Amino acid sequence: MGTLLVLGVTTPVRAQRMDLALSRLTVDSGTPGCDPTSASGAVMYCADDGDWRQLATEFTGALIPPMLTPARTRGPRSFYVGLDTSITGISSSRNFWHRGTEGQTAGASENRQVDGALAWTRITVRKAFPFGFELGTTIGYLVNTSYWALGAEIRWSILEGWLSRDWLVPDIAFRGAVQTLVGDQEFNATVAVADVSISNSIVMGDAFELTPITGGQVAWTWADSELVDLTPGINAFSTCMPNPATPTMVGDPGCGAGGSGADYNNNAVFASIRTMRPRAFVGLQARYEAFTLIGMFSGDLIPPTDIGSNHLTDNMMNPLRIDRQWRIDVGVGLSY
Repeated sequence: MGTLLVLGVTTPVRAQRMDLALSRLTVDSGTPGCDPTSASGAVMYCADDGDWRQLATEFTGALIPPMLTPARTRGPRSFYVGLDTSITGISSSRNFWHRGTEGQTAGASENRQVDGALAWTRITVRKAFPFGFELGTTIGYLVNTSYWALGAEIRWSILEGWLSRDWLVPDIAFRGAVQTLVGDQEFNATVAVADVSISNSIVMGDAFELTPITGGQVAWTWADSELVDLTPGINAFSTCMPNPATPTMVGDPGCGAGGSGADYNNNAVFASIRTMRPRAFVGLQARYEAFTLIGMFSGDLIPPTDIGSNHLTDNMMNPLRIDRQWRIDVGVGLSY
């Protein structure tokens, strides 16, 4: 089973509708802020960092590790395995989503059927240890993409139910978690969170338990692109050497007579993304014997901001409009 999971994560697959298409996020040499050089005088392209920053910020908002557990564990011998789904709202009508995702038509200039939200499905495993500690791991798949994510977390329930009979003293837990994207050769993304959760269980009868949960968190995002070919439909070698029978390497940048090496320079690395998001969450868990059902609603308290600055900017350093995002998480599982 483990071998199958590894193969599923690492084997290249065909791009899906909501895979990011960074090669479309370009501006040409006539756009302010784009000043590439070419000895041939051909039109050159630059990375559109403004659209990339907006796209990557909303995309990584869906990658934030989910909070789907009360503040209290079920004791040092407890073990949890479950399946959860996260639905994160995005600005699907905005142009950067249409330009920056693959769509269903190969070779099209935009995606005409952008999903209204990003939906992750995950398998989660958690194991509790003495003194209120708990370790967890996840593997997830983003619907309508070829992307997978791997996650890990550590949590400490500082009271662990010692004062649970007193309603005025709820359970409190601190957690650190990280989730990283796998499955794309053009960019990578990782999101880490630190949060505090508060909950208190309400026992009904002998086996049914309701647990309201609330808390806050801070999420940090790291997203970086690799070298991206901004003109994937053009073969740079064929434009450089139009006469294969005369492979004389002269001129710019080592091309045959009459060839143009301009397309060799139509490559770019997009700006690095470093953002911070203060967030809040509220939810409810229902448990009957070993079966658990939990739902959580979370959202940004303020729009995501660039670490070290008050805002994200485009190619001309103009502030970008970055929207706050909401998310719904639902999980079912067995807790022993």
